[in-house]
Amino acid sequence: MPKLLSLSRAARLAGVSRGELQKRIREEDLKTFEGELTVELLLRLYPHIDLEADPMLEKVRRIRAEAKPKTHFSDGWMPDPEVLMTRLKEFQHVLVQTKAALNNSDALLQQTLDDLNAAAQAPEEQLREQLLRCSANLERAMQRVERAEDARAALFARDVMLKIVSASIRLLPSGHEFFLEGSDSILEAGLKAGLYIDYGCSSGNCGACKCKVISGAVSKLRSHDFILSAKEQEEGYILACSNTAISDLVIEAREANAKEPLPHQNIRATVRKIEPVGDDLALLFVQTPRTQSLRFKAGQSVALTTENGNRAELYIASCPCDGRNLQFLVERAPGKGFNDTVFAKTMNKQTLTIDGPMGGFVLREDSSTPAIFLAKGTGFAPIKSLVEQAITIDNAERLQLIQVGGNPPGSYLDNLCRSWSDSLDNFAYASPDQDCSAGHLVEMIQQAADNMNRFDLYIAGPQAWLSSVTVKALARGFNTTYWYCQPTD
Repeated sequence: MPKLLSLSRAARLAGVSRGELQKRIREEDLKTFEGELTVELLLRLYPHIDLEADPMLEKVRRIRAEAKPKTHFSDGWMPDPEVLMTRLKEFQHVLVQTKAALNNSDALLQQTLDDLNAAAQAPEEQLREQLLRCSANLERAMQRVERAEDARAALFARDVMLKIVSASIRLLPSGHEFFLEGSDSILEAGLKAGLYIDYGCSSGNCGACKCKVISGAVSKLRSHDFILSAKEQEEGYILACSNTAISDLVIEAREANAKEPLPHQNIRATVRKIEPVGDDLALLFVQTPRTQSLRFKAGQSVALTTENGNRAELYIASCPCDGRNLQFLVERAPGKGFNDTVFAKTMNKQTLTIDGPMGGFVLREDSSTPAIFLAKGTGFAPIKSLVEQAITIDNAERLQLIQVGGNPPGSYLDNLCRSWSDSLDNFAYASPDQDCSAGHLVEMIQQAADNMNRFDLYIAGPQAWLSSVTVKALARGFNTTYWYCQPTD
């Protein structure tokens, strides 16, 4: 039985996004096995994989470079990081040679068996000739085994290195798979992968993230106040927020799907800072207590209430992977108490009450089709959250962000959008003028969607603007079935 790779692992080994791999499989009309594919099929799709430039070792090198010095390196139990890197590289080289030799040995044994069977069935006068041919084949094959090295073996070695650097976690019953890297907890890794795993405080107090380990090994990152009974511990229950993975894991965990509403939450939080984004917009940074995190979906909103009773319903402008550190985009609106307080810069360090989440303007996270995001004004808040979620999930073949008016050059948000465009091969960013017509925007969508049979479009902004873009698109013959619109006024 050939070794099967999950799509997520295969994409990592090939150095491409999951969406890109799914696109290639669909274009080539290739058969997978219940969502998995063979090593041979992966090498057929990407025969020119640079197996020397191993991203797994690059990740080890980056983790080592970014890590803070640890005193235990001097205790003698572990080599210096530079020595460790060199040894890992040598280990990979030996692993490639060993696996290649095993692959060729398997082929040699099968060929020898075929030759001997052929000799046994040959007439007596041809037996000597058949045995000599078998001996010659065996000698040539032995020479190949000694200098063996092949792409399958290199891919096998890369897979082993991937398991050293990160652990694969599969959730039941959903079947979702994600990777845990560094010292993240199981919960943190799942949230970064865009999954709606149940949790409450994320600090070991509430027990909402309790899950059951079916296979694999875990290690406790921190102690927790929530008590697991002796029976639960015997059955393999742990808190996802307080444990990390030692090996690949299969766990049973409760998840919400994209359409399932999340529980209403009421949290007291603190304003950390307010950062101007041009003259008429400001980015509000809010942090929840260590014992409480806001569980929300990208694209949703909450109600914020200040100490003096000013209230505003705002879209969350940050990724659900971090429910403690939240961002909100606030526009200048004289006469609105909440907005006036933000722009008066008197809100720093104040306490806010957060109520929510609300809304159904959420990402189709299981879709691998290209996605286009279009925003104007404060509509950039839910769009930013959706984009960050899409980048994290890494399912879509292509991502295109069109922000009308853009962000002031050099601002936090401008630098963020440009960093996405610079670092992601499948991401494009455009910022047409504030007064850009609906017709021109539809032309930009047409260009972005060129050669695509279908795409998902998420659009957020003032209602009148949304309507004008939609009407113009319909007039141009667009199919708006997969257009998801959210008015922000």
